[in-house]
Amino acid sequence: MKNSKFLKIAVLSVFFVQMGVGTITPAIANIAAAFPTVPFTTLLLVSTLAVLMSVPATLISGRLAGSVVKYKTLLIIGMILFIGGGVAPYFMATSSFTAILIVRAIFGIGLGITVPLGAALIIAFFDGEERAKMMGLSNVVANVGGILFQMLGGIAATASWEYAFLIHGLGIITLILILFLPEPAKVPAQAAGEEKPKLPGSVFGFALAIFFIMALIYPMLVNMSTIIATTGMGGAAEAALVLTMFTVGGMLGGLIFAKVFAIFKKNSLALGLALLAVAMTSIGLGNSIIFMYIGTTLAGIGFAFIIPTVFMDLGAAVHPSQMPTASGIVMAALNIGGFCSAYMFAFLAGIMGMTENIKFPFYVSLTVFALAAVAYLLIKPKKNGALQPE
Repeated sequence: MKNSKFLKIAVLSVFFVQMGVGTITPAIANIAAAFPTVPFTTLLLVSTLAVLMSVPATLISGRLAGSVVKYKTLLIIGMILFIGGGVAPYFMATSSFTAILIVRAIFGIGLGITVPLGAALIIAFFDGEERAKMMGLSNVVANVGGILFQMLGGIAATASWEYAFLIHGLGIITLILILFLPEPAKVPAQAAGEEKPKLPGSVFGFALAIFFIMALIYPMLVNMSTIIATTGMGGAAEAALVLTMFTVGGMLGGLIFAKVFAIFKKNSLALGLALLAVAMTSIGLGNSIIFMYIGTTLAGIGFAFIIPTVFMDLGAAVHPSQMPTASGIVMAALNIGGFCSAYMFAFLAGIMGMTENIKFPFYVSLTVFALAAVAYLLIKPKKNGALQPE
């Protein structure tokens, strides 16, 4: 059953819900209207609190998976919390905003439990080229899920804000599939006579890299509508289409990742960084809407090369029993990077006197990505073959 179609579908279904946190983004304005006495910064917690709560849950889930608690058990718990916490606000239209935040925290915990297990399952079930294909497809499924959750959330919110929360019920698809998912063979932490393996420092190196990569990309996701509006390139509709191209680029990158990885091996990471540098150059220096489209598309492709390569590297660097923990650390770093991005750039802009320049973050990002691509080529590990274990 190792390479059966059902196994692949069941594993990929875990990625389907990974971008479910964006479901209610289109409904923020409607929620604000329903709770006019709640400050807007507090209101945004309906989205950001879930992300924050997912971070410790991700770390704990990665630590427990496969060793203390079975993968399937954790996935079932995570999906029940995802669906229950996600849908609950639909029934709370007359409740206090605090009560809604509580169930959003539960939703975030469910998301955090689920997030690190997808990559760990791919490493556990697949090897070599099949592993690379599954890593690429995981990006495609995650992006398709993200589009579907956010699109349906927006449509539902046009009727009433609480309807947007019902869309989290799509998680039932993943829950049903994982009920029939086989449990990976338990890998002993160490062989007889061996010391317990220590988590290699490279895990924290990759986590730090992902933290900064996400922090450098995030201004594109949150500032694009402002850039397009203030420069006269268009309005909200154009901004939505431009940002959609980031997702489309991610899907394209995921579809071709296996072939790219077969050619470039570890250099796939440098290629991804180079594409991000070009993307930020297009956005930062471009003065028409076409440059925004080019930039977001290339950013999506580059990001889709980086994430699977990192997990391929992790699979080669850590003991199989450590993969869930390593995945949890990296995914937690990704979420923290997005959360910290605005504060980092505000600090840099303040000390450099660039607070009024909305494109300042892109100048920083293009420089860092270009230097990182060159640096990675110079310091890359010598052994490339370790990435495709047999």
